[in-house]
Amino acid sequence: MPRRKFYAVRPPYGPAVHDTWEECAAAVLGKPGASYRSFPTREEAELWANGGESAGPADPGTLLLYVDGSFVEGNPRAGWGVIAVRGGEELWRMSGTTERDALSRNVDGELEAATRAVEWLRAHPQPALLCHDYEGVARWATGEWKARSEVAARYVEAVRPLPPGLSFRHVEAHAGERWNEAVDSLARSAVLGKPDEKGDGKNS
Repeated sequence: MPRRKFYAVRPPYGPAVHDTWEECAAAVLGKPGASYRSFPTREEAELWANGGESAGPADPGTLLLYVDGSFVEGNPRAGWGVIAVRGGEELWRMSGTTERDALSRNVDGELEAATRAVEWLRAHPQPALLCHDYEGVARWATGEWKARSEVAARYVEAVRPLPPGLSFRHVEAHAGERWNEAVDSLARSAVLGKPDEKGDGKNS
């Protein structure tokens, strides 16, 4: 079966994402100034169509920052975790719980993890992919979603402007992806009071 593609179109004939080349062609071919590209996922296509820089295939030397959050009934705060990976090797990890009680369960942890990753990247500027399984991590950060909730508004205020060279990549939750499973476990350990830290990332 041919690999599916999504076709992103930027203004002035977008932003839009088309499911087929035929739809995209009808919107852009023969029109001056048309800007369009194909992507393997809808999220990447929407990000690019709205002015963001979607991450293509990662170079082996690219820093990957995996983030995740966790929430356990009976605990008022959410857990969060970040694992930095380059070339298939873990460089460092950090984790903890949110400073405030969680307003949106595990979403608080997801956004706290992304915030910590962005803060680290500002202190260590370099190209990086922020790998996440909750789509709001990218959509709120890039402005695709309006931050209507308190937790989303705090997140947007903390991460904007985004560090130069930062792109986002969505990974499927609980699909067996090694590092996403590892950071999920790290965030859960944090909220259960069982931190599993190999380094805080400050000197990495």
